[in-house]
Order: sequence, then structure tokens, then C-alpha cells
Amino acid sequence: MDQPLTVEELAPGITRIALPVPGIDDGVNVHLLRGGGPTTLVDAAMPVVPHEAALAAGLAAAGAAVADVEQVLLTHHHVDHVGLAGWLVEAAGATVRTGARVAEVLADPRTAYERELDWGERHAGRHDAPPEVLASTRGALAVLDGFRPVADVVPLAEGDVVPAGDLELEVLERPGHSPTDVLLRDGAAAVAAVGDHLFATAPLTPVLGSMVAPGARPAVAYLAALAETAARGDRLVLTGHGPALRDAGATIAARRERLDRRTARIAALLGPEPRSGWAIARELWPSGPASAYGLTRLASVLASLELLEDAGTARRVDAGDRVLWAAAGPRPTGE
Repeated sequence: MDQPLTVEELAPGITRIALPVPGIDDGVNVHLLRGGGPTTLVDAAMPVVPHEAALAAGLAAAGAAVADVEQVLLTHHHVDHVGLAGWLVEAAGATVRTGARVAEVLADPRTAYERELDWGERHAGRHDAPPEVLASTRGALAVLDGFRPVADVVPLAEGDVVPAGDLELEVLERPGHSPTDVLLRDGAAAVAAVGDHLFATAPLTPVLGSMVAPGARPAVAYLAALAETAARGDRLVLTGHGPALRDAGATIAARRERLDRRTARIAALLGPEPRSGWAIARELWPSGPASAYGLTRLASVLASLELLEDAGTARRVDAGDRVLWAAAGPRPTGE
């Protein structure tokens, strides 16, 4: 990992530790919270030895140590945010607190991630995406070899309040980027830890429909949650990747404008003849290997198609094991 380790004090008692991740320019963030309450880490990086060493080095640079960590709060189940939770339990005796669905992943990570990936491959295939769309994701399962399961987790639910450093963090369950997203917010301090709910380059699209049932409306739910975040106007938003946000509303507005432009382009590509989500993605982005960009691009197209369907502009056509899309309006003869 040739990216630099970044340690940045964001406010008294709040430190961002950005650990390097190959292929992710800003790495992944772990936030250290210190003060009158428990010394806390928000999120726990990847289950790899270099991250153990980098996290220890980041804590030392911030004037702390692994042994100081009393609790770990997890924002969602993706492996780059939960991977060292078990190591922190063993190394520091830390208590892990997270949502019930994330706790299920921590108890048996390999089974959980393989099940989710199997579902994702079937779901992508229904939209005509080739197998290589998720090939790199499947290859990344090798990191699970270093994932220490966590059997004893304190569950968090909507409305719970968790002391962390000098903050009193309220739990807000807001699925969007993933189906397990929770936001942790101190309203009095106007500080929120949001994981991948929002970051500077976030595409505002659920990962492959948030890996939930095809009939769900994950994009709609995600945008509603983001509107709440914008309306709250917190002064400091701690993100899963990249720098903290001082004006989350402006970031959301800019990313939403980009989403709306893409959705309009997709609407213009729809006609009376049904076509697959993958065909639309390939027309929008004709270059780049499916293995490198396909997952993000398919997820983006499916989110826009969901919004167009709700707006009455697009219609879903179920064709056996395939899902196709067409412009709303008269159906071609024989459909």
C-alpha cells in the first residue's frame, strides 16, 4: 500500500485516520472520538495485516494506542468498514456496537458475504450484465481470510443514544448506499458520522439496488434519507471516504444534479422496444472493462431507471428470468 497514512484532527476530540486502500484514492476512514465518554472508533477498516499496522500507527500519531479503544461503532456491513472489529476486540477488549444485520455479518462473515455476492450475481444477470461485473468483488473475498468473527455484539436500533468521546450519538437507521446503513449523530454538537451514506465523490446510488429484493425502492429511500441529511445542516459530517464535509447540503445538491443529468440521459435512451439495464449502461459508457467499472455503472443505471419508473417515464418488462426496460407508453405488438 503506497498511499500515505493521513491523520487529521477535525475538532477537539475528533480525529480522522485515513488508511490506504489500493484503488481508492482517499482510502478508508476510521474516526477516533475522545473525551469524557468511551474512547471510540467509528468503523474498522479492512481485515488485513497492513491495516492493523496502519491503524496502530494512526492512533499513535493522534496520541492514542490500540489498547485505549473502548468501543467500536460500525456504520454498515461492507468489509472495508468492519474488517478489524474482531481484531480490536482481541487486542483492546473493545465493545462492538452496530445494527442487528451487521452483527449477523460479523458472526459469520464468509457465509454472509458469499450469500450476498451470489444474490448480486443473479440480480446483475437478470439485467444482462456479464459475470465479470462482479468478478473483482468475488476475487476480493480473499481478504476474509484475515477477518476475525465477532460473536458478542451490542445491537443498535433507531433512536438509541451512544456516548462516544464528548458526543452523544443518536442512531438513525437510513438504508441507502447499503441496506444496513446507520448514521450516528449528536444534534447538539451538529456532528454526524455517516459512513458511506455520503462522501465528496459519492454517486448517490445504492450498490446494485442495495442488495435487496428487486421489488424494493432503494434509490427512492436513499434520496429521502439524503434530503434529511441536507435539511439537518450539521457543521461537521464524518464520512467513510475522503475529507469530512462542512456543508453536506451543498455536496448533496451537487451530486444530485449529476444524478439528475444522468437520469435524463437514460430517459432519452429509452424507446418502445424493451432493452436491458446493461445494454443501457454500455451505451452510456462504451469504454472501460466490465470487471473494473461494470458494477458501479450498472448500479447507477438501475437507480435512475427506478426513479424514471416512479415518474411514469419508464416501465419495467419482466421477460422470464430477465428484466428489460422501455419508455412508458403504448406497448409494441407482441410484447
